[in-house]
Amino acid sequence: MSNKFVLITPAYNEEKYIERTIESVLVQTIMPKRWIIVDDGSTDSTPEIIQRYASIHGHIHYQRRQKVQGQSYYGSNVYAIMEGYSAIKEDEFDFLAVLDADITLPTDYYQQILDKFTQDEKLGVASGVYMDLVDGKLRKILNDRRSTPKAIQVFRRECFEEIGGYQPLKYGGEDTCSCAMARMNGWKSWSFPDISVVHNKPIGTGHASNMLKVRFRIGLNEYFLAAHPLFMLAKSLRRCVKERPFVLGGLARIAGYLYAYCKGEKRQISDEVVRFIQHEQIMRLFNFNRIPENEKVST
Repeated sequence: MSNKFVLITPAYNEEKYIERTIESVLVQTIMPKRWIIVDDGSTDSTPEIIQRYASIHGHIHYQRRQKVQGQSYYGSNVYAIMEGYSAIKEDEFDFLAVLDADITLPTDYYQQILDKFTQDEKLGVASGVYMDLVDGKLRKILNDRRSTPKAIQVFRRECFEEIGGYQPLKYGGEDTCSCAMARMNGWKSWSFPDISVVHNKPIGTGHASNMLKVRFRIGLNEYFLAAHPLFMLAKSLRRCVKERPFVLGGLARIAGYLYAYCKGEKRQISDEVVRFIQHEQIMRLFNFNRIPENEKVST
């Protein structure tokens, strides 16, 4: 199998972090065929930093996108990625990687991930896991083995095109949605805990009140991603004892979910995807969160 891959990075006001991201890609043991960095309307020095590297390295391409008034941050981010994809979709490649502009990768990140695809032909989307850098210390993030964070996702091209790429969602969660759609189409999605990266700009880690806002927003997002009420309750209770801020964080998730439910806003994902997600979640509850053998990926 060929290991040709292309890379897309959406960037908005990332002057503090993007050089670390770029430098960590430039030392990869397997390099992307092309790297499109889409400046999503930055107002700081992000464009100048990208252009400086693009002038030196021929495979790095700067692309400017003007933000559209009224688009949410999450929706705009997805539109930036899909505009980047439009610029490379005629290229020959086998894998598409998406990388946020505040991530530092180990030197063999893409080599390790592409090796995983070679080992399982049904693996459609994969990633490592990330560690938040908080006050100079790395903090592990809880994750579902079948959930791959968009910040470091890698797709088999066939899978990405089959699901239609990312769906722009007002409240985010396009990575979770893409994994569910991949599984719905017979692919596997998997995150490998032995392959870790550093997230240099964790969201809401300044103080506890910020984190409660983040957990509330996650709960709101879970509703719009069709989380079944029973699954959401079980997941939130688990997070009460597994994730900071303890107890309050899990309760904030439930509060966000209930707020979204009462708000009555229509979900953006199709009824077919809703049914698939909720069926998966109920099966996980009845099977004590065990993943079916035919959906597992060797680690």
